[in-house]
Amino acid sequence: MTDLFGLEGVSECLILERVNRFTVEVLEGGRRARASLNNTGRLEELVRPGRKGYCLPGSGRLPYRLFAVEEGGGGSVVDTRLQAEAFEEALSRDLLPSLRGYRKRKRNVKVGEAVLDYELVGKGRTLLVELKSAVLRSGDLASYPDCPTERGRKHLKKLIELSGGGRRAMLFFMTSLRGVRGITPNRLADPELHRLMVEARRRGVLMGGAGILFLPGPSRVVLSDPDLPVFL
Repeated sequence: MTDLFGLEGVSECLILERVNRFTVEVLEGGRRARASLNNTGRLEELVRPGRKGYCLPGSGRLPYRLFAVEEGGGGSVVDTRLQAEAFEEALSRDLLPSLRGYRKRKRNVKVGEAVLDYELVGKGRTLLVELKSAVLRSGDLASYPDCPTERGRKHLKKLIELSGGGRRAMLFFMTSLRGVRGITPNRLADPELHRLMVEARRRGVLMGGAGILFLPGPSRVVLSDPDLPVFL
């Protein structure tokens, strides 16, 4: 494991209920409170009543931000913003074998009607990358998505279009499940997305992944696996 960064102000909580896509009710310090959740997936395996969670201070009307859930003796990072921060940190330190030699040029890149997460530059060329969160366990694999995703299909179609037009494009997964050996599409949740992933690989879209974990003791986010393959 490689240390990435630490977090300040972390508190433990008990998950009581997912109120909606972006809000979770928790028990923190003996009091009921609401926490924001930055992940649009259903997360039914992780964010469920009775599970221990980890919160950061929130902002605005929500005093807490649920960013991880206890899983496998550590913390599974479900917050996509924190996953992106971990990806950027690992990228900047050249820790990701599938992206060795690349650095971030832009974030939130508008390409036609779509917005992709990153434009990277390296090796004398650019690479457009869309980052996805895969935190559903499927045996010894991490699976994406956990519900139908029109947005995910839209991004894949754009990556296929870019690759077909001669540009380099990549779908990169961040997972946070201890012990997984790779990532796979969840064809039961979204059969069309699975079909698009198969087509994307055939059309030259690159695919890769990495695993991170939250260690509650030292309150650190670590890179648990820098190079996870994608199985179709």
